Amino acid sequence: MNVQVITINGTETPLTAAGHMTWTTNGITLRLRPNMTWCTTRGEHAGHGDTAQAATDNLIAAETKTAKAAKVTARSTKGQNFAREMRTHLHIGVRTRRFSTKKWTEDGHRDVMQAIADANNHPGSTTAEREATFQTAFSALCSWEKHILNGRADAGLVAHINQMSPYQFVGLIGQMIDAEISNVGEGEQFFADMARTFYAQAA
Repeated sequence: MNVQVITINGTETPLTAAGHMTWTTNGITLRLRPNMTWCTTRGEHAGHGDTAQAATDNLIAAETKTAKAAKVTARSTKGQNFAREMRTHLHIGVRTRRFSTKKWTEDGHRDVMQAIADANNHPGSTTAEREATFQTAFSALCSWEKHILNGRADAGLVAHINQMSPYQFVGLIGQMIDAEISNVGEGEQFFADMARTFYAQAA
């Protein structure tokens, strides 16, 4: 198989033979697999394709996606990171409903809180990085259980929160994380402040 160059970011780059059906360039290793498809690797990233160029393009796309995600994470607050990770973990979109149309017993709010509880009580339930992110919401979970789930907060506010979509609800938990809620007493104050804002906007 005569493979001599690939194009990286618009520049043709020569390849160096590194073994049987294996080539290298710019830290990238290219391999032609027995099924005649290509695999490229560099660090923790990999790309696959029907040609060496396609596999390389897919590798670079994966690297670019990871780099962009790292930049977003670096600019985000802890609460924003939590919201993004939870939405990804539970496949929550802006149109996701709280109660599933397939099974009326499924509750999007409880799913979020169960994921937080699992991260705190059952290590290994997800990746270590995601688990650490979810653990930051433990005090928010406790405050929600006491003041919203048990109806101790203002009734109008409880109804308002219960009407939130899972997407909005995850955002609320993120706000509680950024407010540095560390106990249910601070959670009570957070909900009291939220109620005042809620009624002021409704007036």
